Amino acid sequence: MNEEEAPLVLQTQGGLSVSYRGRLLYSGREPERLPRRIAAACDSGPGRLHLVPSPLLWHGVPELLSAIGTGSVILCVEADSALAQLARERMPPSLADDPRVAFIEAVSSEEAVAAALVMGDFRFCSIDSLSGGEALHAELYHSMARAIGSELEAEWRNRAALMVLGRRWARNIFDNIAALAEIAPRPLPRFPGAVAVCGAGPSLEDALSFLSAERARISIVACDTALGSLLASGVEPDLVVCLEGQAHNLPDFTCLGSRRVKLLADLSSHPATFRAIGGPKYLSLVRITRSPFLGRVASALAAEHIPFLDSPPLGSVGVEAYFAARKLSDGPILACGLDFSFELGKSHARGCPSLLVEERRLNRLTRWPRQYSSSLRDRCIKLEAERSGGRAELLSDPILLSYAALLGDRVRADEEAGHALYDIRGRGPGIGGVRITLEKASGILDHSSDAWDRSAASPNGYEPEATSRAAHRILEDEIDRLERLRMAMHGEYAIEGTEFRRLVLESDYLWWSFPDQGRIKREWPQDFLNRLVPEAEWWALRLEALKSRLE
Repeated sequence: MNEEEAPLVLQTQGGLSVSYRGRLLYSGREPERLPRRIAAACDSGPGRLHLVPSPLLWHGVPELLSAIGTGSVILCVEADSALAQLARERMPPSLADDPRVAFIEAVSSEEAVAAALVMGDFRFCSIDSLSGGEALHAELYHSMARAIGSELEAEWRNRAALMVLGRRWARNIFDNIAALAEIAPRPLPRFPGAVAVCGAGPSLEDALSFLSAERARISIVACDTALGSLLASGVEPDLVVCLEGQAHNLPDFTCLGSRRVKLLADLSSHPATFRAIGGPKYLSLVRITRSPFLGRVASALAAEHIPFLDSPPLGSVGVEAYFAARKLSDGPILACGLDFSFELGKSHARGCPSLLVEERRLNRLTRWPRQYSSSLRDRCIKLEAERSGGRAELLSDPILLSYAALLGDRVRADEEAGHALYDIRGRGPGIGGVRITLEKASGILDHSSDAWDRSAASPNGYEPEATSRAAHRILEDEIDRLERLRMAMHGEYAIEGTEFRRLVLESDYLWWSFPDQGRIKREWPQDFLNRLVPEAEWWALRLEALKSRLE
């Protein structure tokens, strides 16, 4: 860096300012006045993360620190290396020593998200621009704020899901670990060329003839609910993806009869899922939440070389199917049936269980009661006409739209890495891909690959001894951890407060279903410890019973 490129600190009327790249980054007159006013007007609610781009001389940051609410923090970020050096040199000792303030030099949203997650547990992210340095990389800083906000939103959605299903998911994980030898997880398959990801939305019907005609030169990764519709049209998928932790999706597999298809199911899936299909099984491990427990499970599986698809929390099986397809193929991906919307009186494609159940009940007086009632709920949203694909009315709801937005974020990130998604649905909210017709999709297949041998893409390696060792290792480790925790809580085991806290936090599945998870991490209340005692004892008995099944 030469002398002309260095930021210059200037004495102006009323205080210090910074000159850089031909502009003043604070006012030339009373430079501290505006940052202080902005700080005083900040969102002072509790549990906020305040993102401060380009802190420079730290004008306004002490005032912002005084104004923020309980449990809030300030993350200062600088994308310019010269200005980052200035900020480090000028950072007041009182701010440097305050745990509520952090400073990072970062040039990506991922770095900002990682730094934010380290600082604690928050509800919202707001951006507080206290200097003109923000304008030098405004798009990047606002992208960081959006990324942090999306991560916090996903964390709260996951937390709500854990309250309802956390105990069930943990039970499923341990039950499936004990049954690893029966599941016999195979190495993950690879799909050369193009892949069609099929959801169960009504648009799947429009693509069935295309999928059937192009079957020889396209792989098909299907959501479990789409299985009936595909098989009814003579299309057998190469891989079926399942995430469901409850037994609700088991009817999806009744259409198989004695046919064997390949299944990719999560370790948190209902154990009956693995028994419902007779074909080869593949494992995924969705990181339901930031969890030390899931990290230990992943490490134990990896140590024994048991293959699994490590997946972020994506919520929807449709988004998970896309994620799996992208990880298992480098070719173009075609999306159909991932509608995240529905027609008036019709939620799924023909052949899906929800429609078949109502078809059996139809008579001249009863016409699709559940389909119409679900279409007329208060939370339903009518989509804009341009998204209807020629349909008179297309509906969605906030949850489905959030899944569509999540898929869109993943697709855009993959496109930056050179991987394309082609949207052949013809309707529905945007999912980030390029909308094309079925005729253009055939043209893409002309350039992607020729017909290929599916059996060659499905390795069959499996080591029974490795799965047995992994199951024993995981269960024994958790039983030992629970025993130490139980003895400590009953006063039978001397343990320091820091070690006890670490032991509790590492056994996070014990309190996945607790509604006050954020409070637990911040305040460590006594009522939480009171509830933890019976949880630890119940899980210890259950894991001992599972371990005895392996012996």
